[in-house]
Amino acid sequence: MRGRPIDPGGLLSRRERLFSPDPRLGWVFRDRWWFLRPFPEAPPRQQVLPEYLARRVTETEQQAQRRMTRTLPVSAGIAVCLMLFAACSASGSAKASSPLSVGSLMLAVIVITPSAVLAWWAVRQRQSARQAYATAQKQIIGGYQDQARQWHARRQAHDDAERTRLNDLPEWGAATRPGRRLDVFGGTLWAWEALLTTYGASTLAVQPLLVLDLSREVVCRELVELSQAAWMGVDAQLLPSRQASSGLLADMPPQDLVDAIVESMHGGTPDAARADRSMDDRILTKVCGALGENITLGRIAAALRALMGEPDDGDLLTRDERRHIAAELFTVEYRRQAHANLSRIESYVHPLENLGTEPSKVGVGYLTCIALDSQARNVRSELLTDLIVQWVTHRITASQDSTPALVVAGADELARRHLERLSDACERRGVPLTLLFRRLRETSAEMIGGGAVAFMRLGSNEDATRAADFIGRDHRFVLSQITKNIGGNESHTTTDTEGGGDSETYSTSRTTGTSRSWGTSRSSGSTYSGGELFGLFPDRSTNYQRGSNRGGSTSQSDTEGTSVTTSRNWSAAYSYAEGTNWSDADTTQRVYEYTVEPVTLQHLPDHALLLVQSAPGGGRTITPVECDPAIITLERVTTGPLPDPPAPQPAIPGPGPALTSPGPEPRQWPTPPAPQWAAPPVAPPPRAPLTAQPGPPPGQQTGPRPPEEQRPRPPENPPQGPPPLFGGRS
Repeated sequence: MRGRPIDPGGLLSRRERLFSPDPRLGWVFRDRWWFLRPFPEAPPRQQVLPEYLARRVTETEQQAQRRMTRTLPVSAGIAVCLMLFAACSASGSAKASSPLSVGSLMLAVIVITPSAVLAWWAVRQRQSARQAYATAQKQIIGGYQDQARQWHARRQAHDDAERTRLNDLPEWGAATRPGRRLDVFGGTLWAWEALLTTYGASTLAVQPLLVLDLSREVVCRELVELSQAAWMGVDAQLLPSRQASSGLLADMPPQDLVDAIVESMHGGTPDAARADRSMDDRILTKVCGALGENITLGRIAAALRALMGEPDDGDLLTRDERRHIAAELFTVEYRRQAHANLSRIESYVHPLENLGTEPSKVGVGYLTCIALDSQARNVRSELLTDLIVQWVTHRITASQDSTPALVVAGADELARRHLERLSDACERRGVPLTLLFRRLRETSAEMIGGGAVAFMRLGSNEDATRAADFIGRDHRFVLSQITKNIGGNESHTTTDTEGGGDSETYSTSRTTGTSRSWGTSRSSGSTYSGGELFGLFPDRSTNYQRGSNRGGSTSQSDTEGTSVTTSRNWSAAYSYAEGTNWSDADTTQRVYEYTVEPVTLQHLPDHALLLVQSAPGGGRTITPVECDPAIITLERVTTGPLPDPPAPQPAIPGPGPALTSPGPEPRQWPTPPAPQWAAPPVAPPPRAPLTAQPGPPPGQQTGPRPPEEQRPRPPENPPQGPPPLFGGRS
């Protein structure tokens, strides 16, 4: 009893997508979250309470403390003393209502009332300050929480919109086949099998496919099984174990068959053996002409044995054909000289005698796979390798219609001139050709560069170095040196100059003076005045005077003085300087290095492939490709190239205007307007530590000035005057 296989999750149906066009080598990964736009709005910051609120709370606390612990107790004590005095006075007085006692009580009330009022006012101010502080804190916390909730809601909406936009964006896109020819170097057999499955299935969706599997490990098995499951016509020929059922040379004309055999025999022989090739061609042409229309490798081998006179009891040749070939085809002398050629041709054809003797009834397949089986390397498989390539080359050359795409796995075994001829034939007729080489040496090293090139894992260091040389080198600027200099100096100047002077003056003065004065004065004179009779004559005057004066003075002065003056000045100054400076320097150097290091090519993953293509105008492009066919079963995989990401949605509008910082301290406490509790002063950003990038050194996040508590200060209590003079005086 046999059960049908179960396909969990539709994996088999997903694998059918491998047969979708266009031909692809694998997939290129692009994380869809690379296009995720972060939320542009910064998170809200909790505001800081205005400084004057905390300062007012502290001041009112201190004031209330002073009123309650100093002023009020002192006033109460004085009032109690006055009341006791009033009580004593009342008890000693005869009258109860003594004016002294009433006055003392009134005085006690007057003394304690101002202190009580001041204490009450201080307590009320303290309560008001506390209430204002609590109200402001509540408003700030409430506003911050509201802003935070709104910000989180906007951020969640933005993230949901971005996820919706990118949810259906594919992450795996197809890497299409580049051009007509592709050379793949390196890789393991498992990697080849994955590449053949991925590339072959997508090619079959467009055109027929012919696979020559020369790896001797049948790496095309998965492609054959998958194609059979997809109900495609498959013609799989396994050589040499099933060569009897192969129709490899069934429809080849005689001359093409002769050329294929000769070229296969001398595949690795240089041009110096042209004479042997010409003789072999002549012999085979004559033999095929003698055999008529029915030409097979078995009949050719029987005819060669007849030419050499070897006994043959087979029925592949008739008696007339055997007689004609042995006696009339060549002279005895020619057969003697060409005996070595006859022996070589017969030994080559002998292992392939049964090729196509039992043709299969399957017919031509949409997928044709000709593979060498996993037997040990022998002469038969080596002969078949060259013969298969010659057969394919002749088929492509002689075809006038569209031919299938061609894949040759294990092309290392083929001669360079055969590969070049096959490549030219495919290029001329538009046949997509893919060559897979296990190594990058000898023939493969000479073939590199004929088309697009892909590299898989190259285990040998020599192969990896050649591949890196082919990819090329680039000039790059790299960091070669980092220099860090950190220096510091401090310069704080605090000047406190105090001056003073002492002056002492003693003065003594004495003055003594004597003054004496005397004088004598004497004077006499006469005057005459008159005229002639009757005015006939003018007036006449006569004056006579004599005087005498005598005087004298005597003065004496005695002065004595003493003066003593003492003066002294002083000053004090304090100075401190600080500063910090740093410098970063880096040096870059131009280097010419591998674009891809050889060690990278030696450690590629199993299914990884580096596709190297020449860019228009020079240069090259390198594309990493994943050729695992199981990728088609994943989510977000497209069978075509990756599409452009969708356009981003409009940005989410930001919040309303932020609360502003408080203005000047209000005069009427404690009723400031509600919107004024906000916006603390923005602190400068901290400096980053010193790294290879330019920036300040570590330990200087707050700038070059050290903290306030680390700065030197002048003396707490500087002297208020100069030292006493001469030991001091009272």
